[in-house]
Amino acid sequence: MRSALLTAACVVWLAGCSQSSGEAETEAKAPVAPPAVAADPTFTGMTRPKGDAQFGYYLPTTEVKVGNYRLDNLHIAGQQGFNDWESGQRTKTYAPVMLEFVDVTSPARKNALGNVVYSVKLKVLPTAYLVTDERVRMVGSHPKLGEVRIDANIDAAALRKSKATKGKDGAVVVTGPLQVGDTPFSSVSFKWLGGDWG
Repeated sequence: MRSALLTAACVVWLAGCSQSSGEAETEAKAPVAPPAVAADPTFTGMTRPKGDAQFGYYLPTTEVKVGNYRLDNLHIAGQQGFNDWESGQRTKTYAPVMLEFVDVTSPARKNALGNVVYSVKLKVLPTAYLVTDERVRMVGSHPKLGEVRIDANIDAAALRKSKATKGKDGAVVVTGPLQVGDTPFSSVSFKWLGGDWG
């Protein structure tokens, strides 16, 4: 009788262990959130704007952060920047369309404009881009962030108005989804700033 009770207790205990390990396995395999910008293998090439209307730095209006890395800006070059890149004059730290992240745990200082500048910057350069009067789309990658994709709308009228005030109006001029590695951001908004601010 005692042996039968011990056997039953062992079976119950093992079942509990098996269930716990099954639950842990289920937690470990929790589904990743659907991407904000789906991977698109057909998106290739370089499509540039017709003029310099989009030139500038676009700063996120709210914090966009993955781990220690915070999105600092989206940059769109003028025609010269596109000319250089498309003719093969490239560097590892600049492209005519790029996203820049900063490591918020790295040493920081204030620059002459009073902006906080971090010493570690991650620049996501494009493998493909498209910039028109109404849209900016880019895909690129960085070893610390994974693949990064943005597909955003440009409000051309708001951008013109913001440029007229030299960006002092702080108006939202670009809005759209952003995917950073496995982390989706369904809607990121940007304001415009003309010159180099970092």
